[in-house]
Amino acid sequence: MVALNLNLNTNSMLRKKFPNDRQLDFMDCGPSCLKMIAKHYGKFYSLQYLRDKCGQTKEGISFLDLSHAGEEIGLRTLSLKCNMEDLLLKVPLPAIVHWADSHFVVVYKAEAKRFKRKSRGVESGRKFNGIIHVSDPAKGYIKYTVQEFADKWVKAGSDKGILMAVEPQADFYQRQGNEKIERRKTFENFFSYFKPYRKSFASLFVVMLLVTILQGLLPFISKAVIDIGIQTHDIDFINIVLLANVAIIISILLSNIVRDWILLHVTSRINISLISDYLIKLMRLPITFFENKMTGDILQRAQDHERIRSFIMTNSLNMIFSTFTFAVFGIIMFIYNPVIFYIFLTGSLVYVGWVMAFLNVRKKLDWEYFGLVSKNQSYWVETIDSIQDIKINNYEKHRRWKWEDIQARLYQINLRVLSITNTQNVGAQFIDSLKNLFITFYCAKAVINGEITFGVMISIQFIIGLLNGPVVQFIQFIIGFQFAKISFLRLNEIHQLEDEHDNVGTNNVDIPENKNLTINNVAFQYTPKGRIVLHGIQLVIPEGKVTAIVGDSGSGKSTLLKLLLRLYKPSYGEIMIGNMNINNISLRQWRNKCGAVMQDGKIFNDTIMNNIVLDDEKVDYEKLKKALHTANIAQEIEQLPLGYLTMMGEQGRGLSGGQKQRILIARALYKDPDYLFFDEATNSLDTINEQKIVAALDNVFKDKTVIVVAHRLSTIRKADQIIVMQNGMVVEIGTHDSLMERKERYFQLVQSQIDLTNEIKPSPLISVTEN
Repeated sequence: MVALNLNLNTNSMLRKKFPNDRQLDFMDCGPSCLKMIAKHYGKFYSLQYLRDKCGQTKEGISFLDLSHAGEEIGLRTLSLKCNMEDLLLKVPLPAIVHWADSHFVVVYKAEAKRFKRKSRGVESGRKFNGIIHVSDPAKGYIKYTVQEFADKWVKAGSDKGILMAVEPQADFYQRQGNEKIERRKTFENFFSYFKPYRKSFASLFVVMLLVTILQGLLPFISKAVIDIGIQTHDIDFINIVLLANVAIIISILLSNIVRDWILLHVTSRINISLISDYLIKLMRLPITFFENKMTGDILQRAQDHERIRSFIMTNSLNMIFSTFTFAVFGIIMFIYNPVIFYIFLTGSLVYVGWVMAFLNVRKKLDWEYFGLVSKNQSYWVETIDSIQDIKINNYEKHRRWKWEDIQARLYQINLRVLSITNTQNVGAQFIDSLKNLFITFYCAKAVINGEITFGVMISIQFIIGLLNGPVVQFIQFIIGFQFAKISFLRLNEIHQLEDEHDNVGTNNVDIPENKNLTINNVAFQYTPKGRIVLHGIQLVIPEGKVTAIVGDSGSGKSTLLKLLLRLYKPSYGEIMIGNMNINNISLRQWRNKCGAVMQDGKIFNDTIMNNIVLDDEKVDYEKLKKALHTANIAQEIEQLPLGYLTMMGEQGRGLSGGQKQRILIARALYKDPDYLFFDEATNSLDTINEQKIVAALDNVFKDKTVIVVAHRLSTIRKADQIIVMQNGMVVEIGTHDSLMERKERYFQLVQSQIDLTNEIKPSPLISVTEN
């Protein structure tokens, strides 16, 4: 969804008064606005249901909560900062605005009355007068002038306010409240993207019909010029007909301009809506989907949306226009001479049959081609991400050879497609030429025999030229349909997948007072027939304590952590929080209570500030200061020219590995979560920074449940509980001292690190011996 100058598409839907629902509570304005917009688009939801979706608290809700709730019921949302000009002319309505810094209302109509461009002959910028129509859940329907509205909406010291544009997703009308949604993407879903533009399409069809009728007059004009004007030598008649012809051509040109303008604006909106919904769906899929899919395959499906949109907007509409043209000129030709019409029809059917005979062969090649294109895209993404390792290992030539192998296979497919296309085109051209030849000879004989006039013959040749277009368009429609069908089937694979939120709690529930995490006989395997990675894990992670997980690489430490974060689902067993199954808590609610630093954590291409606070609308600078101090990164950031507004490159380019890791630690701490998860959170840090951060974390860990995965055993000696894992099983549980006394697996791990440390002769200032 983007802000285009297309308010007509939403305002045209206002066939009846925009709904107004009164809020029942001071904090109900946000859910009430969502309820009004859903009702405007034809769906009813109870206020309590929308409250639950928003996750309402005593502090109220934010645009982020409204966006989450809107997308849960099938509404696409986009939060924007914009000025009054954007609101009046560009933003699609209805939209939710943040009103007087404490309230939400719906703007459902904006009327721009006039512009003032100059003051005393000098350009002074555009000023707008108009009326803003608001549906307020607290006061009902209200009209504001532009100035009155701006006083309430625009932020002090700025010319912009905040709003959230809202539109229905493709499956909005298939969603049934709390009922499970059918995920299968059907053509009905795709056609629902076009529903908001019914009036635009009606105008488009009127324009198409007008163009067809105007074109239908051209053969009669040509006939009149030859049979009347030339034979009677009437120059005045020819001039009149010429002017009429020029008028018709200009009318056709203007009509085509209007058609292209409508198509441009509608297709731009629909294209972005298609891709936006695909991204929404991707964000809802579990992490395992992305771990098992090639990046190129995911990117290719975004192009599949474009192919379907192109088919519907270009091929389908052109086919409708061509059908009009074929019907009109076919009737005219039949009126002129039925035999000529039957010759044309027979030749066209043979032409179409010849082309369609190659479709099955092309279909197999198309599937193979799409697969290779996905692989090619994955190759490029992998190469760019791995360029450092490629250069270090002199792997450039072999990577190029792999690319050339893919290109060779693509070349072979393209060669086969070209061969089929050439055979298809040669045969089609022969059939078409033969058909036109028969018609020409028949017309010539008919003129000689006096069955038709010479003007009719010229008109028929003109008509044949116009009728050949729809026949070719029909072929393109069939080929485009085959491409779109393949893309449609590929997309269904995505839309049939279960969302990450399926089969888990969707409403906010009270978390038990007992916040111990209990893992009951949990086993995990990545695939149903794959090897079991975790075997019968049975343990308790106590509330408010630090639990460390240690073990060899591949022993299942990180996998166990991801199960607790609910990135994975247990294959067997269950995870409890207190006496409640953790699946009864919504994922969003659970992850709001969790802060995590993963060993492969990512830095976004954004400012340092935004990388730490992420989507927090109101930055809590006290929490930020505390998080940065604990992560020992504040001084280094403040020394940069732009400080916290310094832009980071993609994947954190410009930062050292240790700096990235400390920003990730600050990000987790800023959330002030109840549960903290650290997966090798200090493995990229030097010893001094590690010691400072570990010391600072001691205060942060108080009253929080902390789970730490670490290879450096010296960093977890103070842990209240140490869990030792080996081969996917828990082999020991205890404190550092008790485990050292047993002299079993944990003792061996500590001894191996001590021996390694002694070999590299550590500084006497840093002690890693057991003490």
